[in-house]
Amino acid sequence: MAAIVLVVLLAGLTFLFQMRPRSLLNDYKSRLSKKSKLVAPHKENEANVVSKESDFPTDWWAGSDLFELERRAIFSKRWLCLSHRSRFSRAGDYHSYEVAGIPIFLILGKDGVVRAFHNVCRHRAYTVTRKESGSSLVLGCRYHGWSFNTYGQLVKAPHFDQVPGFDRSQNGLFAIHTATTSFDFILVNLEASATVAPLEASPFDFLASRHGLGGQSTWVGGQTMEGQFNWKICLRLKRFIDDETWVQDLPRQAYTLLLWRLSSNLRKHSDDIRVSPFTTIHTVKNTVYWYSLSFIPISERRTSIRFDLYCSKDSGNLDSFTIPKRLIDLLTKRTLALEVEYKSFTDDSGFAAITIPTLDPNTEVAQKEILDLLKSHTKLERQQGTEVFPATRKPRKNARFEQAEQLCKELDCQDTLNRKSLAW
Repeated sequence: MAAIVLVVLLAGLTFLFQMRPRSLLNDYKSRLSKKSKLVAPHKENEANVVSKESDFPTDWWAGSDLFELERRAIFSKRWLCLSHRSRFSRAGDYHSYEVAGIPIFLILGKDGVVRAFHNVCRHRAYTVTRKESGSSLVLGCRYHGWSFNTYGQLVKAPHFDQVPGFDRSQNGLFAIHTATTSFDFILVNLEASATVAPLEASPFDFLASRHGLGGQSTWVGGQTMEGQFNWKICLRLKRFIDDETWVQDLPRQAYTLLLWRLSSNLRKHSDDIRVSPFTTIHTVKNTVYWYSLSFIPISERRTSIRFDLYCSKDSGNLDSFTIPKRLIDLLTKRTLALEVEYKSFTDDSGFAAITIPTLDPNTEVAQKEILDLLKSHTKLERQQGTEVFPATRKPRKNARFEQAEQLCKELDCQDTLNRKSLAW
């Protein structure tokens, strides 16, 4: 009798163990289907499968109209992380950028404050800084010889001082909202209004406090390159640089610190965080190094990739250090790989050959955040019945402006005649 009971008990346990994995799998599938709103494409021979169409437009990776919407909805009114205070060492140091076709630059003033301005002369929209990086206490527009100081103020305007009522204070560079966080990250907001949405600095604070970044960091070096792909494709990657063998080429005095320093400065693991629409910050495991990557859109099919490497102030003398060739080669390799991948994402017309649902769920989050921003701005434009470009400056129209405008036309005409006479 006892033997029969034992057999029945073992059979029951066997049945339960066979059913449990199936039950867990079904529960997991059930939770997954509830969590995800997007369903991966089904096979051709599957029957009775119902899937929801993707919320993402087919021109997600290359649409020119979509890119114009991104300019209005994201780059014209969101806080954008562009740099770090350690990249500016003396007054007049500047760095130029082009964000979605909008030229801007950051410059360190004599008061130690980093400010941002549109990289155009206020009067004729001529470029003020002509290099990616440089240093100058006076920036000049070559069109009419206007000069500006590090505060963006107009300090020299040949031929215009004689115009009655001409006010230099009203003709400085167009200032851009700029914020420097407590850990020295520099962000800009291109919205033209007097006030903008407050900066949410918690992502910076969390990463910086956890790894000792920020004011105690030193800029080591950087590299800018261009890729022929849409900026959003970069957000699919958890890490653009997934190979850290280049760390071996870093200066030894920074790479092998004293044991007591290691205990407080070295990171036991790598960390990654996205701090603005196109910027990510990464720490390097077992070193005092960290770096930022910005995938700044130039057009719907072109992206500027900016890499900057930093380390803690205890890293020693890095004045003569340059970015390791192995790292530059790795950046180039990853850029070329993305260009090839991007071509597989789109057809000749620019429409998506691969849809968003095929993306990894972890990388899909960033894409959905962008989509939500676009939908929100589209709703705003429908309510107002017109396109809303927050970065647009309203033109000035008054008697003094018209008088200055007439003088410019005369100077332009004179300049044209001089060029023709020289050519003749």
